[in-house]
Amino acid sequence: MTTYAGDRTVIDIDAHILEPVGWLKSYASAAIRDEIPELGVGDPGFAQLLDEAARDHERRAGDPEVFGRATDEFMSMRRKGWMSLGGWDPNERAIALDCLGFTHQVVFPTGAFNQVYDTPVDARAEAARAMNRGLVEFCGDPRLLATAYVPFEHGPDVALRFVDTAGRDGVGGLLVDSIPSSRQRSFTHPDFDPVWARIQELGIALFLHVGADQGYRPVPKAFFDNGRDMAHVRSDAPGDPLSFMGIGYPGELFVASLVYDGVFEKFPGLRIGITELGATWTPSFLHFVDTGYRSFRNIQDLSHLTMKPSDYVRRHVVVSPFAGEDVGWIIDQVGAEMVAFSSDYPHHEGTDDPIKRFEASMTAVDADARRAFYSGNGRRLLGPAIS
Repeated sequence: MTTYAGDRTVIDIDAHILEPVGWLKSYASAAIRDEIPELGVGDPGFAQLLDEAARDHERRAGDPEVFGRATDEFMSMRRKGWMSLGGWDPNERAIALDCLGFTHQVVFPTGAFNQVYDTPVDARAEAARAMNRGLVEFCGDPRLLATAYVPFEHGPDVALRFVDTAGRDGVGGLLVDSIPSSRQRSFTHPDFDPVWARIQELGIALFLHVGADQGYRPVPKAFFDNGRDMAHVRSDAPGDPLSFMGIGYPGELFVASLVYDGVFEKFPGLRIGITELGATWTPSFLHFVDTGYRSFRNIQDLSHLTMKPSDYVRRHVVVSPFAGEDVGWIIDQVGAEMVAFSSDYPHHEGTDDPIKRFEASMTAVDADARRAFYSGNGRRLLGPAIS
């Protein structure tokens, strides 16, 4: 069988489930089920799409010819999002993986994550547990690696229980907010040291992802009141060029805080993947985080750092670019060890041919760096989850 990956070994560090209506509630306890808002409520257009997607899934399940067409078109833009092959059906997803030819795929939530955020705070932790349970069940195929969301906003004891559950469930990664909640201390506060210690002990990769940021938006809303006819899309994904300019900023803040406040110094085994936050900002960030150290080390005590800040970033962080970013240039600037492939399947942002778009800028990239991009860096990031 000819696969999309062809003769490449590909580890995909960013893919998704597209949850249907009722999915998150079905994994929630009866005590908080009614506290979770349903997908599509208050958004007639989205509700219509969800209904159409459910009916399309029924047609695929009952008609081999319809299913065959969906399989043939699985990478087309019309087959992305909630209309995708394997968006929420595990059996379909196994077939989609056969077609993709990827050895592993890290899976993040989509709509359920917003449902968790929109759940009242006193029920939010239970909603997050439900989401994690659902993702683990969806990822029954050993090629699929579930992520488990670890909310820090409820304090270190709750976060630690989430990490322990994730370890027992054998997840491939932990998802954390890149921006702290207003109800918590910084991720770098010593109170959270036991959480970082347990993550390091378990050897589970940590992930930042667009949308997991407590609703933080680097671009103030006033920038969009510009008197122009051009539509600006306010979403977690980059829906317009201005938002795209700031999409990596939450990840930069998170990583810089772990560098300067000594978390990476104390826990050298932590591994962090930055997904769907772009990668073009990475070369300048490596310079900027060193500049910050040089500028403030005589004003603020940074004597606990035993390496250059950028060396911590290189040791701990792997970044995944959007299809269409100049991957060849990024690799040339930061080295081959920091950049890894992702498809964003089955989201539209991944495009209908991410490999083609990456390859277009990689003509000068040698074979070793290509292998690092498509699989080596993903394997190093995921560690025991795929060993």
